[in-house]
Amino acid sequence: MRKQREKALLAQRSGMVRVLFYLNTALWLFLSLNTLAEMIVDGNELSALLVGFFLFVNVLALFFSGWLLDSTKKWTYVFAFIVAILNIIVSFIGVPDFLFVTSLIIDLITLGVLISVRRIIA
Repeated sequence: MRKQREKALLAQRSGMVRVLFYLNTALWLFLSLNTLAEMIVDGNELSALLVGFFLFVNVLALFFSGWLLDSTKKWTYVFAFIVAILNIIVSFIGVPDFLFVTSLIIDLITLGVLISVRRIIA
């Protein structure tokens, strides 16, 4: 009985975290395109290329974190946890902007839900 309840709770919270990761992916994709456009307009093409690469890696990490949560393997949650922590750090760096604050809030909620299912996964 307890295992069924934990399994249902895990499925529910995994779905919620998946949606949060996908929402954050869309937000970071918009932030990335906006940042790159501003850099190109300012004439920083070489810097835009380097920044674009790292922003693209961030977007991919967020997307794959949500996508991998279909699996109930422990490493997928560890990966998602690490991505959430790193994204909190990156979002905190850009805090004065409204979109970075929005991303930071989504990341904190995501991290909270991931911490709540840690006991079930272990």
